[in-house]
Amino acid sequence: MNEPRSRFPQSSEELRSFLSKYLTPLTRHAGFMLNDYAEAEDVVQEAFIRAYGMRESLSVVDNPAGYMFKIVSNGCLDAIRRRNSHDRTVSGLYLDSVASVTESREEELIREERQQGIRDLLTRIPEEQARVIRYRFAEGLTFPEISMIAGVPVTTVKSRFTYGMMKLRSMIHEK
Repeated sequence: MNEPRSRFPQSSEELRSFLSKYLTPLTRHAGFMLNDYAEAEDVVQEAFIRAYGMRESLSVVDNPAGYMFKIVSNGCLDAIRRRNSHDRTVSGLYLDSVASVTESREEELIREERQQGIRDLLTRIPEEQARVIRYRFAEGLTFPEISMIAGVPVTTVKSRFTYGMMKLRSMIHEK
């Protein structure tokens, strides 16, 4: 079954709708890569400005969300390169979403500890596998969407996911 073809937003109303759906996942994705929420917001904003400025030529893009994830990923890599050129240390995988207003401090600490444990485990597997796992679970992307972002076949994405999950399970059972 083919999904209906979507297109990159052409009007300001379409852009608002697209932003409401993808702004948070794209910002979280950038946060994963940069470990800096403010910088992640800047990268996503720049990506949207650049893409919207080229919207007419992007009207032929079959997967606008995947395309934006790719633009944001590239923007993050550029930001990391800039950091490295200034001899700053690059570390960390991602920022978690904002805690619920009703969440107690204890629940927040437990959640942060679990997420740190996940981040630590993900650093112990190959980055290609960790990236696919983050895209799948944190962003809820499908394997075809991840394939488009990573620029590899869907079968490669699925195998990276499978092998990465096997390694994570093995590490968890070792503890």
